[in-house]
Amino acid sequence: MSIKIISLIIALSLVFITCKSKEQTADNKPKEVIKKDNSLKYCVGKGGGFTGAYEEFMLYENGKVYKRDFVYERDVFKKQLSEVELNYFLEKINEIGLEGMDINQPGNMSYYFKVKQGEQTINTIIWGSNSYYPDKKLEAFHKEFFEKLASLE
Repeated sequence: MSIKIISLIIALSLVFITCKSKEQTADNKPKEVIKKDNSLKYCVGKGGGFTGAYEEFMLYENGKVYKRDFVYERDVFKKQLSEVELNYFLEKINEIGLEGMDINQPGNMSYYFKVKQGEQTINTIIWGSNSYYPDKKLEAFHKEFFEKLASLE
C-alpha cells in the first residue's frame, strides 16, 4: 500500500473519532424554556442608609409571597397567603390606589411600593426624603404590609 492511502485512512479515522457525540452534562443540557409570568405583583421594600442594603417582598395576585434576593437577582418563594389575608391586602392596595399614586421622594433611607406586571414596572412610589412627609395611611400600610410579608420567613 502506498503512503498516501495509509495517510488518508489515518486522517479519516481521526475525523470519525473526534466527531463522537458529547455526553450530556449539566453544562450542555438544553435550557428549559421558562414561561414568563404576566400576573400583577405588589412589591414592598425599604433600604439604603449606611449599608445601602435593600429588603423587598412581593405579593403575587395569586397569594404567593416571594423575597427578592438582590445578590443572585432572583425571587425566592416564601409562603402562600390565605384567601382571607390575600383579599385583605388586595382591598387595601385598591383603597390606597397604589397603581395611580405619584410619589418620587427618595432619601438616604427609602421606603417604597412597586406595582409590576410580569417584569415590567407599572408604578413606583418611593419616599424617605427629610423634606417630604407622606400620608400617615400610606406609612401605616407600608409598615403593616412589609411586616406581614417579612414575618413569613
